[in-house]
Amino acid sequence: MRMRNIQMLAPQGVISLNNNLPIIATFLEALSFPYKYYRVLLKIGFPLIISVTFFLILNHFSSGSDGNIALVVFGVILVLASVLSLVMAIVGCHRIFLLGPDIVEESSLLNWTGNEIKYIGWWVLIWLCTALIGLPFMIIFMPFIASSAENLFDNQVMFFTVIGLINIPIYYVVSRWSLVLPSSAIDKHGKSLTWSWGISSGNGWRLTLLIGFLPYVMDIIFSLLPTYESIIFALFHGLVWIVVGVIEIGLLSLSYNFLVNNEITENPDE
Repeated sequence: MRMRNIQMLAPQGVISLNNNLPIIATFLEALSFPYKYYRVLLKIGFPLIISVTFFLILNHFSSGSDGNIALVVFGVILVLASVLSLVMAIVGCHRIFLLGPDIVEESSLLNWTGNEIKYIGWWVLIWLCTALIGLPFMIIFMPFIASSAENLFDNQVMFFTVIGLINIPIYYVVSRWSLVLPSSAIDKHGKSLTWSWGISSGNGWRLTLLIGFLPYVMDIIFSLLPTYESIIFALFHGLVWIVVGVIEIGLLSLSYNFLVNNEITENPDE
């Protein structure tokens, strides 16, 4: 039943004869998710919105009250609540996009499925492994960045170009390993980083473009925009990144969906 739901939620044209991950169809489908599923997304995101909003308000109005133990403790509690609610929201998004919105509509507001711990574990493992792999690249490029720091910071186009080029191998590795994340969110056992790398074979750069392009562009846009010491601006900034995050989770879910369906199509007996 779950696999049938996954196939029904695939975007049109997602099952292609040449097994190439469809970039445009997948991106457009994920782009519609914040509006298409706004009701259930608001439900699973409500704890995150509340905890982050309170944290931003506390951080804004307590900037001149250093040393207040009560505020520090309250801030730590809000940070922990924000992290936990963020993970619940991410897992909930994957479940909506892969299993259908009914699975969230029937759940409670604070829906801890147990898959959140596995999700965090895989995320930490991916970034630890990526950091180890990326260390040689940093050793190679850091002398160049240090020697050209002044020119790079003066020329924003050059700065973002260099940073983007350095991050390409990182985006590539993270994208190909990231398929274990939606798998763990919907409680599919027996998956690993090796499985994720193998199932994305032949679609690595397509997956990298889908997963890495939007946050890279949004990061450039916000870096070029002026910043304001305003709680309204902070809330707006956070809201935009929440919407981008929903789209990113949608892109990963749809990519996982496509690649799993093609794996099943090619190996029906497995």
